Amino acid sequence: MSAQSTKRNFQHLSAVLSLLGATGLSSTSAWAEQSPYYYGVSLGLSHVSNLYRVSENPNSDNVTTAALLGGIDQHIGRQRVFIDASVQTNRYQTNSALNNISYNLKGGLDWSTIGNLSGTISAGGSQALANYNVASSGIVPVFAKNIETDRQINSVTRLGLVTKLTLEGTVGANQRRFTLLEYSPLAFDQLHYSLGLFYQSSADLRLGIAARRTNTSYPSYFQLTPAPNQTFGPAKYQRNDIDLTANWTISGKSNLFGRVSTGRQTRTLGPEDHFSGLTGQLIWNWQPTARWNISTSVSHDTGLESSLFQSGPISTNYDQNRITNAGQININYELSPKVTIFGNASLSNSDRKQALENTGLNAYPYDHDKAYSLGINWAYSRSISLACQFGHNSRDSSTPYYVYTANSFGCTGQILVR
Repeated sequence: MSAQSTKRNFQHLSAVLSLLGATGLSSTSAWAEQSPYYYGVSLGLSHVSNLYRVSENPNSDNVTTAALLGGIDQHIGRQRVFIDASVQTNRYQTNSALNNISYNLKGGLDWSTIGNLSGTISAGGSQALANYNVASSGIVPVFAKNIETDRQINSVTRLGLVTKLTLEGTVGANQRRFTLLEYSPLAFDQLHYSLGLFYQSSADLRLGIAARRTNTSYPSYFQLTPAPNQTFGPAKYQRNDIDLTANWTISGKSNLFGRVSTGRQTRTLGPEDHFSGLTGQLIWNWQPTARWNISTSVSHDTGLESSLFQSGPISTNYDQNRITNAGQININYELSPKVTIFGNASLSNSDRKQALENTGLNAYPYDHDKAYSLGINWAYSRSISLACQFGHNSRDSSTPYYVYTANSFGCTGQILVR
């Protein structure tokens, strides 16, 4: 980005913030009591050092993102309705073919009856430029616009029994699609449901056991014929788990959640492929003082069930044929009533032995992803804020073209009126 171009972009950002700041400040008295509705805008400028996440000839670019934000969080009697939505236009200075409109929408209803029946119904959807170089076997790096669309719907129903026991049932569906044909093997439809019994032994400890079933269908999982007229064959997976969970409030400053699961996953359509064993997750939230907030998580799981609890697109597992051990830490520190420093770091080690077992490779197949970021947020007022962040992502892999290093930095100004 040239010096004149950079100056114009930041002048544009300053002008928008000044105009909207006047609007936000003039409405402070009118919003003295927080409204259930909120709306706003944001403008961000960022630089990415390796846009396509390739091992050689990294591609850098500058990105301008403008967004509209809005939502509602409203109690209606015993019920609560919540919606959060944003739409962004993303413009690339050099790689203009990647310009796109992205969005994120989520909402739901917390409901309860006069008796002991309650629950939550939620749904969401998002569209964005997909992560490049996702380290999935058989997918080589691509250099074209690839839009990922995700949709999900979930329902949780709880029946409080006479004692300290609660019966809880869940059902949900997820869907993922890509616009590039090369990413067709990663598109899926998933249905999951569970039934569990939970025991609240005290105000600080909740124990549970649940049976969980997950059915995943890949419309185009493996390639049947080569390019340019390539075709794909479908695959289906079925997974059964028994989950043991514990949620323990150690003190007013510390909370621990753990899950240990034993289960088996089999492919019900397509070549034989299965997994059985123990998986699990451990999450610790700790607030040592009023200024500090620290959360850590570790997990051991397979494919789509891997969960990093990440605050950004650090690493995403799209396929079934891998075992991932992952850990992450997120830290927030309130430097002053208006300034907050935040950072996170993550590490994930994926074993692709099953994915590559038929390739004839003798080397141990693996992917080691690392990421960290550091940022600062300044709240000029209740409505106006400015955040700047630096991030680093890298991967070491047994497959040479999956190896990459990428850095990014940028700032975003936001006006949010409540």
